[in-house]
Amino acid sequence: MISGQDWPLRSVEEIVEFFMQHNGENFIQYWSSKNFGKHIQNNFDKRNQIYFPEGIIGRKFWQKVLKRGWVEISGGYNRTWKLFQRKQLEVNFYFGSQWWCLSKETVNWINNYLAENPDFYDFYRSSSTPDESFFHTLVMLSPFGDKTTDNLLYQHFQKGANSPDVLTADDLQRAKESKYLIMRKVDMDVDEAFLSI
Repeated sequence: MISGQDWPLRSVEEIVEFFMQHNGENFIQYWSSKNFGKHIQNNFDKRNQIYFPEGIIGRKFWQKVLKRGWVEISGGYNRTWKLFQRKQLEVNFYFGSQWWCLSKETVNWINNYLAENPDFYDFYRSSSTPDESFFHTLVMLSPFGDKTTDNLLYQHFQKGANSPDVLTADDLQRAKESKYLIMRKVDMDVDEAFLSI
């Protein structure tokens, strides 16, 4: 799972060889939450604890203001008043980066599970940032949850930032020396040098 802002660090042959050597493994990242890492309630858990009306989910300024207000009214990011708690699925929720790579066996299991449990999909329709929990929860719910490792992306975050830095050609060599297969984010409007590589 990659986007148009990702840049390969290895040749096609090297990437294919990597996956042949790691056949059956899932590359998906997890962040600390009630059910992972430090097991401490935090803003990730909040994303599924309350109902988020569809109209306040978005990138527009007024949507961000309404969403933040809704979170604060319901108890803030690190707790939720009982009045606002929505009916939960009977699963442990996990959270992580939306950029993952899953094995065929895991994807087949997920497809079968969703076909038999449409309520799982319906639940996430009114969650906040579902792409950072939906597949993570399914992988850990599956029989393949122990076949996971970190994702395959080289990224750089400034301290406290929600999004990674836009990388330039100056970052390319350091990224190539890393263990990762892909670098993120690359933007041709920021550095056109990638067009000539």
